[in-house]
Amino acid sequence: MIERALAFGVGGALIGVLCEPPAESANASAPAVLMWNVGIQHRVGPYRIQVDVARDLARRGFASLRFDLSGMGDSEARHGGPVDLQGALGDLRDAISLLEKRRGTRSFVVIGFCSSVDAAHELAVEDGRVVGACFMEGYAYRTRGYWLHYPKRLLDRHRWKRYLARRLNNLTRRRNDNLGNPVQEERAAMGSIFARRYPTQDRFAADVRSLRQRGCHLLFIYVGGDSEFNHLGQFSEMVGSSTLVEDNDVEYYGEADHTFFRVPDRQRVVDRVGLWMSENFGAALTDPQPLPATLRTSG
Repeated sequence: MIERALAFGVGGALIGVLCEPPAESANASAPAVLMWNVGIQHRVGPYRIQVDVARDLARRGFASLRFDLSGMGDSEARHGGPVDLQGALGDLRDAISLLEKRRGTRSFVVIGFCSSVDAAHELAVEDGRVVGACFMEGYAYRTRGYWLHYPKRLLDRHRWKRYLARRLNNLTRRRNDNLGNPVQEERAAMGSIFARRYPTQDRFAADVRSLRQRGCHLLFIYVGGDSEFNHLGQFSEMVGSSTLVEDNDVEYYGEADHTFFRVPDRQRVVDRVGLWMSENFGAALTDPQPLPATLRTSG
């Protein structure tokens, strides 16, 4: 695995990390993966999950670029251009151009997580070079089934365990480094910085249908904690078709928290994304080896 920090875009204002597999195990014809900021967090993602995903994908033969959008993390602010969704889409196109020129890549997979799903969804819909999209904690709509399952939350022991674990984690963080709750801080900041507009449920269903008809592979991952999604069957209600569920990969991890702060939950997601990539875009030439738990370096 080889990781390089790169500057790209207009004037080299965007900063990212290109993670590539060794030449002997690289899947040269496979799409490259793009990941970027989640809320106001920089390119590593919540609890460094995007670093783990990138390195797991490299062991499977896939290259990825995780980068900061304009004005976030290590990237400079965009001057004279949009800073909202259109600005993010411009940054994504710059990332695609970089990989096209540097690696000759012609197809791409986008991984959106929570707020970054907005740009991932729009780019997948409008750009035919996107052949796969993974949406972690993406768009969710309260359906009849959602309300029928809602009372179960009050009796869900896993939900109470997550709540107590978060409380303990927050107390520990405050004691160690005087930091507050990162989830609450992100949400507060997003409330003042990000103006998110969900597509209507009908448009969402139509977009999913259109992407699948185009041959774009889709993976949806939802969790039970802090989520508008509370049972696996909710997705078929959201898109109005059980066939669309069969045509897509939909996962519901009822015990997991929104940010996957527990190590086993993060590892489950990393493994699922890697398996989905290997199944749809070709496995590495050699069997991927587990990533050492102590390997934690650049972002």
